Amino acid sequence: MFEIKNYIKVNYQLILQKLLNIIIIIGCAIIIYQVLRLIVRRIFSISFKRIHFKGEVIIKKRQRTLEKIILSLLKYFFYFVTFLIILASLGININTILTGAGILGVVFAVGSQNLVKDFIEGFFNVFEDNISVGDYVLIDDCEGTIIDIGLRSIKIKSYSGEIHIIPNSLIGHVVNYSLDEGKVIVDLILDYKTNYQDLLPVLNTILSDLKKKNENILTTPKVLGISKLYPNYYEVRITCETKKESHWQVARFIREEVFNTLNEHQIPLGIRYSLLTLNNQKE
Repeated sequence: MFEIKNYIKVNYQLILQKLLNIIIIIGCAIIIYQVLRLIVRRIFSISFKRIHFKGEVIIKKRQRTLEKIILSLLKYFFYFVTFLIILASLGININTILTGAGILGVVFAVGSQNLVKDFIEGFFNVFEDNISVGDYVLIDDCEGTIIDIGLRSIKIKSYSGEIHIIPNSLIGHVVNYSLDEGKVIVDLILDYKTNYQDLLPVLNTILSDLKKKNENILTTPKVLGISKLYPNYYEVRITCETKKESHWQVARFIREEVFNTLNEHQIPLGIRYSLLTLNNQKE
């Protein structure tokens, strides 16, 4: 009976020692990872400060994107190393595990081609400067701001708050609104009773002051002329260049200012009739 108690006591102490070792290993791994994380961020901040050929906003986006990729790799590496150290502390021969992992790695690579493709596509997208964290993009049917770029997928947050997760290998046609300045195109619908030559001075007067009122407008808005003719109305096109990711806001601003000005001058806007409506009116 005494031997059984001693055996239980010895095993109890051994279990506590093993648990304590595991806790210490995990704690050390977390501390080392956090230190390396700070070092990586510091290195990126110093390196990107020396880049002068791009704007500050682009540099910061590029920095955040590459940081996320490197830290993601570092995190998974630490998971694997910490796991091996814990197994070694428990008396398990990790050489056998590493040998088996090599064989499993070959099998895994053959059976997970999509995963490898995700990794490759992710690196190409980042290092070719196609997309960065913070960019406003349209990828296939998903539109929004990129909030995360990982080794396997990217996360896009739409305007209404949904998070779209797209595997890197499935990224097809990409429209990036953040790479260059934008351009606004506003089409006014006008009735044929509104004389274009009378309308043009009114538009030019209001458009000449819009750049002072909105800091996102880079060039003074101008009237390009009559863009389209329809049976019951015609369209007049207004355009200007804007800062990145601001053309939607500028378009709304121009429409509002033009609408208020036309109301003041009692110039009516046209009505867009569908072909079905026109046919019904004829009948």
